[in-house]
Amino acid sequence: MTLVEMADKSGSTLKLLEVDGKLFPQFPVDNVKNYRQLPIREDDVILCAYPKSGTHWLWEVTTMLRSGQAETVPFKKSLQMVEFASHDELARYPSPRVLNTHAHFEDLPLDALAQGTRLLLVARNPKDVAVSLYNHHVKLGKYYQYSGLFEDWLPLFLDGKVDFGSWFEYMASWGKALNSDVKNPIHVIMYEDMKEDPLKETTRLAEFLGVTLAPEVVEKIVTKCSFSNMSVDKKPYQDNAAIMYRKGVVGDWKNVFTVAQSEELDALLKERLKETTWTFRYQL
Repeated sequence: MTLVEMADKSGSTLKLLEVDGKLFPQFPVDNVKNYRQLPIREDDVILCAYPKSGTHWLWEVTTMLRSGQAETVPFKKSLQMVEFASHDELARYPSPRVLNTHAHFEDLPLDALAQGTRLLLVARNPKDVAVSLYNHHVKLGKYYQYSGLFEDWLPLFLDGKVDFGSWFEYMASWGKALNSDVKNPIHVIMYEDMKEDPLKETTRLAEFLGVTLAPEVVEKIVTKCSFSNMSVDKKPYQDNAAIMYRKGVVGDWKNVFTVAQSEELDALLKERLKETTWTFRYQL
């Protein structure tokens, strides 16, 4: 275990935890080292996403669907995050659990891969991911101790020198899994589709989960899980709720990226994901 400082173009540093060559936030070290050995239950669902792709939002929706109630979940998502929480802490939660992770497909808990656990994958366009992650790093200065400019930070993101590594490698990992004969059922939700028609995508998700609810209950869950509601309702349970539910809009990248930065990312996207079928929407 090592605390490392990733220097941006101007010398400002981003403080991260390095474990076995991989980068994480400053999570409990033992939990990071042991998460792959986590015992997985038959009725667990694991929500998977690269950071700032909608994990908090979809975790709340999925948990409500499985409970059958449009009631704010009375604890924070990280308490069911496999890299963050200990095995003992996770074991205290009754079934059905909605675990969550930022791990690549091949780095999921071994039980999940062996048992064919149901996986929900959320994907978001990389430009909005980058803007959201930058704000996450700057505003959570207590953890990351970073105060640089976006133009200096962006190369760190493009090079994968941020917590949980390269977005391109993450999406390539899941693209390969989706195109392979894996044991796990995988349901994909594109963040932009969820923003455009949350009722449709939530209904599709309920079907994947095997949940049968009255249409009016699903509608109530959609309303309860709007960003405006969650930013208020989660305050008693979620540290830094205003940061975790910052904007959630599609296309905010246009207010931050230069033309040259956008073109650089587009070129990397074309090269790094050429063997996958991923396509992304950058506006609604």
